Amino acid sequence: MTFLSAASDPEDGPLARERERVMGALSILAVVFLVPFAIHDFLRGRGALGVAIVCVVVTFAADGYAVRKRRKPPVPYALLLVPITAAITLSLATQGVIGAFWCYPVVLFFFFVLPQRPAIVCSGALLVTATAIVYHYLTMRITVRFAISLLLTIVMVNIIQGIIHGLQRRLLEQAITDPLTGAFNRRHMSARLREALASGRPPSTPSALLMIDVDHFKKINDEHGHDAGDAVLKGLVSVVRSRARQTDLLFRMGGEEFVLLLPDTTEAQAMTLADDIRQAIAASPLLEGHTVTVSIGVGPADPRDSVDSWLKGTDAAMYMAKESGRNRVARRIPAAV
Repeated sequence: MTFLSAASDPEDGPLARERERVMGALSILAVVFLVPFAIHDFLRGRGALGVAIVCVVVTFAADGYAVRKRRKPPVPYALLLVPITAAITLSLATQGVIGAFWCYPVVLFFFFVLPQRPAIVCSGALLVTATAIVYHYLTMRITVRFAISLLLTIVMVNIIQGIIHGLQRRLLEQAITDPLTGAFNRRHMSARLREALASGRPPSTPSALLMIDVDHFKKINDEHGHDAGDAVLKGLVSVVRSRARQTDLLFRMGGEEFVLLLPDTTEAQAMTLADDIRQAIAASPLLEGHTVTVSIGVGPADPRDSVDSWLKGTDAAMYMAKESGRNRVARRIPAAV
């Protein structure tokens, strides 16, 4: 089951959150470093190249200004390939191999400001186009070396991004998961419950919570040791996940208490699942020679709920299950209007 699917999006790349900041910085660098080249080309009589560089600067500056004002960039980042390729072509035509050098920072630009797949596509298009241009204006010997070196650059940047993304994902998992059981932790729970309340307003089907607490857990620790208690918690998580849907999210509140978030779930459906989980845990060999049971509170979301009131109402239902004899399921009592 994909319990981390909403935590990070691999298609967006490891630099997604930094993309706007990078574009803002690059727009400044484009003005600072490319304007002198444009002026130099105009003074040397290379007007077409100067105009091409000015076009690159203007598009970068326009996008950078929009990013700083928190507006949508007027020129999609991928389309910047057009003025960049034009400038590289004119530079190759007038200055020879020097023009090819600009392809390398352009590849880095694509991988910094675009998701990984579009970055690969744009870099591949640049590789093919620039290789053809280099072959047209220079020798085969230079063309082969240029194509291989640019291809290696693209591959290496892609590998580095893959490594960064893997590390980023691991750090994210460590930040939002309980290290013992692998369930999400309490910190992550608050954000997801707020999202569930917001998305569950009418006319959508509301969400529900299951508050799951291990019966007599202190006794398990005292009589069998903390290692046995840890094994029970890990086994419980495994059983719950085997009964839950892919969209359901399991959180460890602390100690032996867990919360299962059930999006788009009616009270009747939540009660059925809760009893299924209760019976499955009781039938599972979580502790050798002993039956482990749980008490479960069922809390359908109320349109007036906050995260705190939703949790408190479901927690109260769980204590009702405890007080009625444990190994029970109890529903949340609706608040008076």
